Amino acid sequence: MTMGLTLTMAIGLAGCGGGKDAATGNGKPASAGKGNVNETGFPIAKEKLTLNFAGFKPPSGKDLNDYKIFQDIEAKTNIHINWDLTPGSSWQEKKNLLFAGGELPDAFYAHGILNEDTDIVKYGSQGILIPLEGLIDKYAPNLKKLLQDNPTYKKQLTAPDGHIYSLPTIDEGYSRTKSTMFINKKWLDELKMPMPTTTDELYKTLKAFKENDLGGNNKKDQIPLSFMQNWNSDVNSLFGAFGRMDRDVHKAANNHLSVENGKVIYTAVQPEYKEAIQYFNKLFAEGLADPESFTQDNKVLTAKESKGVVGVAFDWNPANQDYVSLPPLKGPNGKEPVWADYANGILLRGSFAITSNNKNPEATIRWIDYMYDLKISLQFSRGVIGGDSLKERSDGKYDAIPTPQGVNDEDFKKVPPTAYSVWATTKAVNDMVVPTPSKMRTKIDVDNVYGKYLVDNAFPKTYFTAEESDQIARYLTDIDSYVSKMYAKWMLSGGIEKDWDDYVRKLNDMGLEKMLKIYQQVYDRYKATK
Repeated sequence: MTMGLTLTMAIGLAGCGGGKDAATGNGKPASAGKGNVNETGFPIAKEKLTLNFAGFKPPSGKDLNDYKIFQDIEAKTNIHINWDLTPGSSWQEKKNLLFAGGELPDAFYAHGILNEDTDIVKYGSQGILIPLEGLIDKYAPNLKKLLQDNPTYKKQLTAPDGHIYSLPTIDEGYSRTKSTMFINKKWLDELKMPMPTTTDELYKTLKAFKENDLGGNNKKDQIPLSFMQNWNSDVNSLFGAFGRMDRDVHKAANNHLSVENGKVIYTAVQPEYKEAIQYFNKLFAEGLADPESFTQDNKVLTAKESKGVVGVAFDWNPANQDYVSLPPLKGPNGKEPVWADYANGILLRGSFAITSNNKNPEATIRWIDYMYDLKISLQFSRGVIGGDSLKERSDGKYDAIPTPQGVNDEDFKKVPPTAYSVWATTKAVNDMVVPTPSKMRTKIDVDNVYGKYLVDNAFPKTYFTAEESDQIARYLTDIDSYVSKMYAKWMLSGGIEKDWDDYVRKLNDMGLEKMLKIYQQVYDRYKATK
C-alpha cells in the first residue's frame, strides 16, 4: 500500500482574487501567462516561470526542491516552484487564516491538503478555487485519459455545481479487501477438523477450539475468535452470510449505508443485521469470541496472533503463517455469501487545487498533469529511476529495491514520503514493477481467495452541498452514536429481540428516514453526473 498518512496540512503565497477561469468558459479574462506556455511537449514554459505552491513540510524539514525528483521535474518543465511549507500541527489554523482573507498561493499541493468534505465545495463555489475541467480538457492529456478511462473517478471529483475544483492522489494498488477471516490451520490439523464452510460449522469449530487444550499447557486458555474495531475492521462483512453485509460506522463515510438497485439502504435496521448480531452474541455468551475485541488495538491482536493463541482472527494479513485464509461462510439460508469489496482503491480528493490568484493556470495544469505521467507517479511511489531504489530492466519494467535496514528511506529513494506529493499509482503504474518473489502470503493471495465473493454496493464517495451536509449532520451524530451503543450492547450482552422494535422506532424518531431521503438525493445526482 503506497498511500501513507492521510494528513491535513500546508500553506501558500501571493494575493487573493475572485471569479472563475476562462478555460472553463466561466467569464474570467484569459490568463496573463498564456503566451509563455507550450500547449504540448516540453518544456512547459518557454521562459523560466516561478509558481508559488502551498505544501506539507516533510519530517526531515527539507524544502521539496532539495529532492532529486523535483529537481528533475523543474529541469523538464522549466517551471520553478517556490514552496511555502507548513507542518501539519499548524496547518489547520493557517489554512483558515488564508481563506479568511490572507494571501493565497497559486496552488495547493499535497496528499489531501484541502478537506475533501468542506473546503473544496465551499471555496470552489465562492470562486477562490477555480474550475479545472476546461483546463484538463485542453492542457492535461494524462488527467483527461485517467478520467475517461475511469468514469467513477470523474463522478467522485465533480462538485454539486458540476465543476471539478480539486485533483486527487490515487492508489489502485490498494487491496480489494480490508480485514478478512483467518483460521489457525495448526489447530484444525491437530483436531483433524475440516475448514468450516458455514456459520454453523464455524460455531462447532470454535467450540472445539475452546474445549481442547490446544496450547499444550493444560489451561485451555486459547481464544477461539478475536477481532478489533477500527477503520480496517471488516467483522461486519461476515453479516453477508446472513443475506446482507453491513459496512459499519468504522468505515468512515459508509455509516451502515448500502445501495441496492439504485436505492440507498440503512443496513443497521434490516432483519439480516439483527440475525447476524444474534449469531455474534451467541459466540460472546458462550466464551467463543474475545471480549477484548471492542477495546483492543492492532498491537494487542497482533501479539495474540504471534503467540498462536487465537483460533479465528479478523485481520489484514497476520504475520504468523499458521493462519490461513478462511473464505466467506454460507449462513442459515444457504445462499452464497458476500463480502465487502473496495475494488476502486483509494481516491483522495483535495490533493491539488488552483486558486483564483493564479495568473498562469495553463502552465500550472500542465505541470500537475506531468505528476500523473506513469513514470513520474512510479517514482513518487518507489524512488527515482536510475537511483538505488528503482532499477530499469531490459524488458522495460523495473525492479523496486527495498530500503536496506538502517538506511533513511527518503535518502535512498530521493523522493519525499508519499503523503507530501501528488500522484496516481494506477494499475498501469503498478504493472511497471516486477513483484519481488516471496514465500510469505501476500494480501494479493488473500484477495484471490475472497475475489468471487466481493460485492461493491457501498454508498459512493461523492460531494454534498453545504445544505445537505448540515442536514445530514443534524441527524447523523445522534443516529450513529445510538446504533454503535446498541451494537456493542447486543453483541456482548444480548437483548436485541426484546429491544428491536423500540430501536427501529427510535431511529426514525431521530430522523433516519429524513436522512436517507437526503442521501438518496445525493446518490441520484451522483449517478446523473456525466
